[in-house]
Amino acid sequence: MGSFFAQWLSTPLFIPAMSQTFVRLTPLLTALSFNCITIFLFICYKFTNNVLNLQGMTYHTNTSRISKSGLDLINRAPAHYYERYLNPNAPPQKETPALVIGSAVHCAVLEPEEFGKRYAVGPRVDRRTSKGKAEWEEFLTQSEGLTCLDSETATLCERIMEAVRKFPAAKYLLKEGQAEKVIEWTDEAIEVDCKARPDWLTPDNIIVDLKTTEDASPRGFAQSVRKYRYDVQAAFYSDGLEAATGKECEGFFFIAVEKSPPFLCAVYFLGADDLLEARQKYQKNLLTYRLCKESGIWSGYSEIVTKLEIWKP
Repeated sequence: MGSFFAQWLSTPLFIPAMSQTFVRLTPLLTALSFNCITIFLFICYKFTNNVLNLQGMTYHTNTSRISKSGLDLINRAPAHYYERYLNPNAPPQKETPALVIGSAVHCAVLEPEEFGKRYAVGPRVDRRTSKGKAEWEEFLTQSEGLTCLDSETATLCERIMEAVRKFPAAKYLLKEGQAEKVIEWTDEAIEVDCKARPDWLTPDNIIVDLKTTEDASPRGFAQSVRKYRYDVQAAFYSDGLEAATGKECEGFFFIAVEKSPPFLCAVYFLGADDLLEARQKYQKNLLTYRLCKESGIWSGYSEIVTKLEIWKP
């Protein structure tokens, strides 16, 4: 508990959140034991973590603005967007193991000082045995309020963090900036409220996006760009940043890092022609979204029997 006390005192969140409270409570606190003060700080620490988690949840649950993830669902079929965000009878979304790992990797690379505040690393146990199950359950109980990771996942996060931070171009892009800053704006052409949360935003208005991938080679990552519409993300975020700040986005860079040894890393950007085409894609999606909202009709796939064209790269 003593090390926790020292860690909390050193966090930037401690001073602005608690300074006024401590000034008012100084006479009382001086009369309390060190253990009581530590318990008090622990409660504050848990409260701060809950506030940060709530902010993340609010971004995803705010349906008054559409994100790039929402555009992807609209592009697939508006019915998917409705089911994910608007259907009151839809079952609650569950966080998949892949999403947990992805979030942990992002935290380790972009906010390493926050990793220990959000995640707890479990012991190396065999959860197939009764003893292992009991030890793991004890770990979960002791780590209430944190996201629990097994040791293999924690090691993966550490290896990826080291690979990214050692790669010269990535290291340069991440030397100064802010992680997951929420951007909100209105697309003036189509009159739709939008939102984005870039992985990293530098003081020079450069957006950096961290992508874990199976293949970070130029050919391999280009396939990922097409499959997951990363080009749309680049155009949508760049235009959004300019609309929200009144300042031109000075660049959008992908840091692609492989998820398996030797954790190779590369940095990419898209050309003007690709961004122009991607801008047309997201504006088409925005228009579809607006028409769906106005009509209340969230369509699925075509009801006409259609010839299937096999896509070739």
